[in-house]
Amino acid sequence: MDRDYGQSLKKATHVLKTSRMRKQEFFAEMGMLLLRSTDLDVFLKRMKCFLRRSFQAESVTLAVKIGDSFRLESTSKRVLPAIDVARLTKHIHRHYRYNEVVLVKDLADESLQQSLAMYHIEVILPLAMDHECVGCVLFGRRAKRYTRRDISLLETMSGELVVAVKNSLAMAEVRQLNETLQQKIIDATRELRISNRQLQRLDAAKDEFISMASHQLRTPLTSIKGYLDMMLEGDLGPINATQRTVLTEAFGSSERMVQLIGDFLSVSRLQTGKFVINRQATDLAQLVKDEVAFLKTMSKQRHVKIAVDIDKDIPQPMVDGEKLRQVMMNMIENALYYSKPDTTIKVKLTRDDDDVVFTVKDTGIGVPDAEKANLFSKFFRGSNARKKRPDGTGIGLFLARKVVLAHGGQMVFESKESKGSTFGFRLPVK
Repeated sequence: MDRDYGQSLKKATHVLKTSRMRKQEFFAEMGMLLLRSTDLDVFLKRMKCFLRRSFQAESVTLAVKIGDSFRLESTSKRVLPAIDVARLTKHIHRHYRYNEVVLVKDLADESLQQSLAMYHIEVILPLAMDHECVGCVLFGRRAKRYTRRDISLLETMSGELVVAVKNSLAMAEVRQLNETLQQKIIDATRELRISNRQLQRLDAAKDEFISMASHQLRTPLTSIKGYLDMMLEGDLGPINATQRTVLTEAFGSSERMVQLIGDFLSVSRLQTGKFVINRQATDLAQLVKDEVAFLKTMSKQRHVKIAVDIDKDIPQPMVDGEKLRQVMMNMIENALYYSKPDTTIKVKLTRDDDDVVFTVKDTGIGVPDAEKANLFSKFFRGSNARKKRPDGTGIGLFLARKVVLAHGGQMVFESKESKGSTFGFRLPVK
């Protein structure tokens, strides 16, 4: 008898050890599965196979609630309809504790019993968190009955399974959000490209119009300017002092119009890639003197003096003299327009090591701080400049910057609103 008792005890101890080892192996394998599977579809497929193998069930169906519907993943081709799953979860919510394993034979609803029996389902593991239904796991029948140890194991694993399902749902939602955002970005980018192409076509049409209009205007203006010059020279007969003053003003205006048309043509050439720098040895000191002399009349009319300071050792660098002449004239003319009467603008041309520096300093309206970054953009004009001179075009400084950069130089610009500005450029001598 003692021998029988000893064998029974030994057998019971072996079963207990084996059971513990299997339980440890079960949770170890389940833990690895939970860590490796963040994608909902992959997680459900792997989990159904793992649970079926572990519990040797005929079938395992995982039902996960997504919104108002259920996502079903089963090892069997015959799957309980989603409408019955919804009925089942509602019934369990009303009559059982969350995460309490339910045997189909104990269900109070006979119609549910019959429905589940038709699909050979014997055990239900509800999945819930914070009184919120996450879904359930349906275990089919098996050769041996489900034991208390099986039920205990299921209830122990339910918490981890719920967390894993919630994490997978969250990841699926994040992925869906990313895909939606990515699609929105793609759609927005496509719309921007379409809009950009349309803007480019409009810009090209505008440049073509400017080029055509400028060419058409240049011919009659050249004739007007020529006739005015002939009258001033006396080729068409003598003129009195008053007539000379008026004709001189008209000639100056026509000259400025020709230069303005030249600016528009330069913008058009920039857009079409035909903007070329024709370099030759140029006397920059003489250019400054010529432009100041040309603008003497304008300075007298606006009661603004021009003080000129030119270093004696200014070299003759290889530059495009005509384009730099336009830059100088634009800067001096702007200073005259925006300066107060009875003030002086200072025009300087200096040598600074290997550079030549040209600057025009005034005590005019200055440039607002918020608008300085856009000042050299095409067609941009400062808000205070538009009030002071409504007829400006906003291309003078844009072209000046293009010309200076094309020479390998740098713009010089300092300004303080209501105090004045310094515009100019720095060019390498070599």
